[in-house]
Formats: sequence, structure tokens, C-alpha cells
Amino acid sequence: MLTAASILLALFAVSSAQQQQQQQPNFTHHAVLDPSGKFRLNWLPATNGSEYFTFECVVATRGWIGLGFSPNGAMAAADMVIAWVDASGRPQISDRHGPAQGNAFPPADSTQNYEVVSGRKNNTHTVITFRRKQDTCDPQDWKITSDTTRLIWAFNDQVPTSADDIQKHTERGVKSAQLVNPPTTDGMSRILADPSTKVYDMRVADVKVPADKRTLYWCEIVELPQWKKHHVIANRMMVQKGNERYVHHLVVYGCGEEDMSEHLGKPAACFDDTQVFSPMQKCTDYLAVWAVGGEDFVYPSNMGAPMFGDSKQRFVLIEMHYDNPDLTPGITDSSAFRFYLTEKLRPVETGRFTVGMPVTPVHLVVPPKQERFTTYAYCPSKCTSRMTEPMTVFTGLLHTHLLGVAMRVRVIRNGEEIKSEMRDDHYDFNYQSPVYLSKPLVIMPGDDLIVECTYGSMERETMTYGGFGSDNEMCLAFMEYYPKRNISSEDCMSFINPEGLLEVLGLRKEQFNIGPEAFFVGSAVTVINQNQQNVTIPNWYKTDLKMTDDMVTKLQDYVKNSPQTVSCGLQGRDGAGGNLTDSTFFKMDGPIQNPRPYVEPAAVCAASSGPGSTTTSQPTRTTTNRG
Repeated sequence: MLTAASILLALFAVSSAQQQQQQQPNFTHHAVLDPSGKFRLNWLPATNGSEYFTFECVVATRGWIGLGFSPNGAMAAADMVIAWVDASGRPQISDRHGPAQGNAFPPADSTQNYEVVSGRKNNTHTVITFRRKQDTCDPQDWKITSDTTRLIWAFNDQVPTSADDIQKHTERGVKSAQLVNPPTTDGMSRILADPSTKVYDMRVADVKVPADKRTLYWCEIVELPQWKKHHVIANRMMVQKGNERYVHHLVVYGCGEEDMSEHLGKPAACFDDTQVFSPMQKCTDYLAVWAVGGEDFVYPSNMGAPMFGDSKQRFVLIEMHYDNPDLTPGITDSSAFRFYLTEKLRPVETGRFTVGMPVTPVHLVVPPKQERFTTYAYCPSKCTSRMTEPMTVFTGLLHTHLLGVAMRVRVIRNGEEIKSEMRDDHYDFNYQSPVYLSKPLVIMPGDDLIVECTYGSMERETMTYGGFGSDNEMCLAFMEYYPKRNISSEDCMSFINPEGLLEVLGLRKEQFNIGPEAFFVGSAVTVINQNQQNVTIPNWYKTDLKMTDDMVTKLQDYVKNSPQTVSCGLQGRDGAGGNLTDSTFFKMDGPIQNPRPYVEPAAVCAASSGPGSTTTSQPTRTTTNRG
């Protein structure tokens, strides 16, 4: 059957003889950059020894097209390329960069590092293929890494007569993408075509998103069917059409051996300021996670995540986070998360491992008016030594909320940090897609782990604190590894002493009370404010606390260097008797030290492109964080 896409490709085939002879690359990565589908980007990362990325832009215009690479979505300091097919049918390309400030027209680079491969157009579309090095060593170009990249797209129907005759865009936008490591949809097409593939949906039904508050966490207990063991081989979030801006993330938790039948058919808000949906405290083994911007996820062909077949795990908890910043009324949602399954068990089973910090107002705080403020979660060797074999992490999801600007997982082995792709120095809250690592991250027994979350709070007037709302903050690294250990989901969390935190913020011990529910409910921590009133800690942050530069400096030092308490949820063997151990708490003597941080190898750059060119070493930044 002919499709619109196949007809379009056939039309494009009538190109010049020279272009027909050029071999087009087999693009492995694809993205539609605009909501109307007018700008499609295909690309092939630098692989198999090649240092070049090849890009193809398929755009609904007969004029010029523009593509930019930006750390934050702004034109300022962005790397940009403008291309078109001229009146004689020849493709043209111009390497440019954003202005130092604002959105003025991008000037041409002093060195042109983009090479046109081919270009053609028909009555409706233009297709331009070009390539560039992953690292051009040009300060006016963007170095392509595994970080999130904001892709700036633009076009205009006018055909330039030269590089000096480029009119302002008529349409433009920004979309985030992972250019190096994202999973592609190619594997999903094979799974969908396989008649043996089964699907299982976890769906919420007619959830009313409130219009009087921004955030809703909705929880529902589901009883699993009594199927035999399957492997999850892919998953897809199916957001109800029209609700894309409101559905923020979903987590599926296993409830272990708990009998949750009394909660069946009784979905409810997961928590508010005074109470917690009780299954939230009993269902803690995360089985699946999706966040806004996340795409289809396909497992490697030899791997699968176990599901069903465990008579002890009968129930799961669906947690759905809705974000309604404009308080739009009348929103009802019935989105679903789909598991693609096979009965043909694959040779490698995967497990899940989470590292981070508790989501509470007294364990995670970000002061206002800060360009960068970093929190630290530690999983020391005392915890990882419980493992009896290495964990090989092949994918993961880094998760903060609106203030997050960078995040990373560090692994220190025998005092030396090893390379880790579980990092993103240009984090985008609205694009939280799993990082599929090009090289697995191996965590050995005895390794030290650090999770760093860096926030930017210049637009905030008061303290931001840990919580479940979008305007609260989180710091969690969800990782999936193989081979699966004794249980599917394990964790290692650390947290600062809340009493010490409040003292850094100027309170005396007699001025605050930390209740037993402080890990779950913000109202469990109360403070005597300046009017001698007993208020909750979130209320005190908003109305009483006035941060000074000296307090910020002390707070940054405290969250990094004070002795933290670790909740070690890794199963394994203890050092004494060799028996299986359960989750334990212990206090660290101080922070994990990183005396030899990992440094990216220096890039070897050509001093010129002509004959007799020389090479120089381009200095690269260390991965240390001054926070």
C-alpha cells in the first residue's frame, strides 16, 4: 500500500544525476521537530570509527531551512546552519552562530565546518543532507555529546540568492533531543510486526485534573493477571490526545507480598499536605518509569525485564503526576502505559537500581537567586560491597523538576573516578527520556557512587524544597542493569541531618519540631515563626526565611560535606557471616571523596584544513563541580 511518505520519497528521487549517484546514509535516529510535522530530522551519529555526524532535514518549504544546536533553546551562543537549494538546483550551506545576546540574525562563522552532502526539492518539500565532525574544535560550533541538545529549527519559503540574502524565518521552534544515545523506533517496528508480541496496558480512567492547584499525584492499585512469566521487551506511554501538556510522569511500583485487595477500585490522590495514600508507603519497588518527553523504549534483543509469574507479587501501584500550571479547568485524563511482552524468555534479565535522596522539605533545599546550586546523594562502598557480582547499567533516567539544569552519576573506584555517561550537563525538565548508554556503566562491589543534581533558581524569590509538585524539587537517578539480582528493584538513598539543616538556616532547636512522618508529609515538620506561631516548614520557607549570601555558602557546604545517613537497599551478603541482608541504615563519617576526578581526553584538532596542516590539543574541561 502506498503511503504519503512513500509517495514523497518517490518524488524526491527525481533529482540530479549527481545526487542520485551519492549514497545516502542509513539513518538510525529520527525526530519530528514541530507539532505540525513540517520539519523532520534524521541523523546518523559518529559510529564505527567515523568522527562525522550526518543530518538530513526534510522540511515543508521550497526556501531555506535552518537548524541550530543550543544548550538552553536560545539563539544566543547557539551553533547554527542554514541551507537551501538555489535556482540552478545546487544545494548551498552556511555555517553560522547565534549572536552574543538576543535574537539578532546569526552571523557566519569564521570557519565553515559543515559540509553539504546533497540537496533536492519538489513542489512542497526541501531535503538537505549535510555532515559535520562531532567535535570541530571550533569555539563557534557545538560539541555534540550525550547531553540533551535543544534543537532550534526554522525555515522561510524565500530562496536566498546568496549567503548574504537570507530573510528572517517565517516559522521557528525548539525541541530537545539526545543526539548520541537515544533509543530509536526501528526496534519497535519489528516488535509491532511480530505476531507473538503481547501487550498489557496500565490505564487510569477519567481522572479529573484540578483547576485550583497546579499539581496532582493520582494513585491506583491494580491486581495483576495470573499469567506465566513474561519478559518486557519494550514500553510506550500513550498520553490521551490533547493532554500532552498536563501528563508529566508515571511510575509503576510493585507491592511485594502485600495484600492490597482492600484498595482495589478506590483510586485517590496519592497525598496532600496532611495525609498519604497508605499504599504509597507499602509499594516501593519501581517496575517502570516514564517522564514528559520520553519516547518509546526498546530493550536490546537479548534482554528483557521479568513480569508476571510471581505468585507473591499480585498488586502494583500506578502513580500518575499531572501538571496544570495555568489552572485550566475541565481536564479529564485516561492515559495508559503499555508493556510489550514476549513469552519467549530472553537470555538476559534486567533489574532496577535507584540512587538519590528523599523527597522532603528538610532533606532537599535550593535557595533562591542562584545561578547554580548542587545537592549530593551518596552511596558509599559500605553499601555496594554487599553485592556479590558487578551491576552492568545499560540505561537510566535522570530526574529533577523545573529548576534542574544538570545531573550526573559519578562512580569512584579505588579513589579514581571512571567515565560515566549517566550525566546531562544541559538537563531539560520537559524532555526526560531514558539515556541508552553507548558503553555500559559497570558498578563493582566496593565502588563509591555520587549523584549530583545542579539547579538554577535565579527566578525564584523563596526557598525551593523537596516535594512532589512540579515547583518542588527532586534528585533521583533511575538505572536499569543486568544481570538481575535477587529482586527486581533496589535502591541506595542518602540524606542530610534535618536538624543540622535547620540550624544552618538560622533556627534554634527549640524553634522546630520534626515529627515521625517527616519522610512523607511536609506538615510533619513545624517551626515557631517570628510571630510566635506554629507553622509548617514549607510555610516558614515562603513567609519567614530570608536567605543571605553567607547562609547560601554555608548551606552549599553543608549539603556536600556534612555526614549523611544512608539507606542501603541493596541485597547481598554482609562481610561478617555471609548471610543475606535486608535494607539497613548507617551514618557516614563524611562525604565521599573524589581525589582523581575523570577528565575527558584532550581533543586533537587540526590547526588548518589545507596541506601541511598541524594538530593541536584542545583543552577539555574536568568533570569536577565547584558546588
